[in-house]
Amino acid sequence: MPLVYADSSVLFAWFHPHDEFSAVVDRAVQQASPDFVYWPFLRFELRHNLRLSRVDPDGEAAWRALRAAEKTASRLRWQSEVTADKMLDAAEELSADKSNKFDCGSADYLHVAAARRLNLLNGIDEFWTCDVAQAGLAKAVGLKTRLFELKRSVRSSTKAPPRTGQRP
Repeated sequence: MPLVYADSSVLFAWFHPHDEFSAVVDRAVQQASPDFVYWPFLRFELRHNLRLSRVDPDGEAAWRALRAAEKTASRLRWQSEVTADKMLDAAEELSADKSNKFDCGSADYLHVAAARRLNLLNGIDEFWTCDVAQAGLAKAVGLKTRLFELKRSVRSSTKAPPRTGQRP
C-alpha cells in the first residue's frame, strides 16, 4: 500500500460525503488504496474541521467515520517521529525560504514541511491536496504531488457583452 501525505482538505473530503471534492478524492482512494500519514497537527486540524461540520447527519457520519478509522488505525498510519515542535521549526525555515514565492497559509507550510521530513526519513509515495498554492510549494520542495481539482463547466451564455467603446 502506498503511503500518502494527504492534507486536511483531502482527508475532510474523504470522510465527509458532501464535500465538493469527495467524489474525486474517493475515486483516487479506491484506485490507489493508500495509507495516510497521521500526526498530531493533522489530527487536530481534521478533528476541528469535522467537529464544525457536525450540524447535520452527514457531518455526524463524517465524525463517526473518522473516530472509527482512528480506533482501528484503518488507513491512518500514525507517525510518531513527526512532532509538532520539530515541524514548527521546519515550517519556519521553509517559510523563510519560500514565502516570497508561494502564497500559502502557515498551516500549508506546516503540512509541506512534515511531508518533506517524512519523505526524507521513510519515503512517502505522494503528497495530496486540494489547494493549488500548497501543491506548488510541495512540488518546489521535491514532493511528488497530486492536486485535486474540480471540473468547472464553462457556458458561453454567461459571457458578458463587451463594454461600450470596446471591440467584441
